[in-house]
Amino acid sequence: MQSFRLQRVSDQSLEISDLGLRMPKASGIIDPEPFRARARGEGDPLAEYHAASGGMRTIYLPEGKDTALLGLECSALTFVISGSVEIQSANRSMAVLLPGDIFLADASIPEHLVVAKGECRLIQVLVEPDWPGERTNPVNPRSDCPRGTHHINCKRMVKGAKDQSYFHDFGLLFGSPGSWSDITPLTGFRFIGMAEDTFIDWHPEIVNNLVIVMSGGLELEVGGNDGAVEIFRQGDICLAEDRTGEGHIDRMHSYVQVAVLIVDDADLWPR
Repeated sequence: MQSFRLQRVSDQSLEISDLGLRMPKASGIIDPEPFRARARGEGDPLAEYHAASGGMRTIYLPEGKDTALLGLECSALTFVISGSVEIQSANRSMAVLLPGDIFLADASIPEHLVVAKGECRLIQVLVEPDWPGERTNPVNPRSDCPRGTHHINCKRMVKGAKDQSYFHDFGLLFGSPGSWSDITPLTGFRFIGMAEDTFIDWHPEIVNNLVIVMSGGLELEVGGNDGAVEIFRQGDICLAEDRTGEGHIDRMHSYVQVAVLIVDDADLWPR
């Protein structure tokens, strides 16, 4: 994955620099019992650090469809989900961002220097002016599990019959082509890095987490549909809202980096 900060130099050029993230790392076999206990209401469901956010919005731009990619009156972190984004810069002739890549920009960035290409889908998260703060580290750009030519895998994972979790398509995430969606409130957001040996046995989710995979492959197994398994790669999305019941299993393919956007029950998309 690539993680960039964009800063305005003039109306005709930008400076692009690497953007470090606050991303705690996990590895090995992780005890699922604390997840189960917190899902039962025993302890703080939001014990981990998470950054404040003014919400998120999404857009789908078919080939040849133009619209303003920024235009907000605040700083925004943009995730490339499909297609690509080309950024014209002063210090790099052209930066091309692909699925799983992110960039941070404020309201001063000239629109014409940031261009969507292909069947482009983006998720944009409104952030505080001083985000990400000082406690950051460089991201790991390597991925041995790219999405390649596979179509975007966008699912929601919910509890169904017999207390088992099931996967459903999540077509509602991206609305009418060519227009930004309304802003969905977020409780907050955070990043997590997980080594290839990270494993979490059956556990429910603690809060509703919209997970965006930025590198590696996140494998999730559920009990429903005779034990369905989905692998989410760069740019893929899973809304995990199976907060009670049997839950799911987590496995990693290569080193996995994800963004987790926390959505309150009242703000979830209709099913």
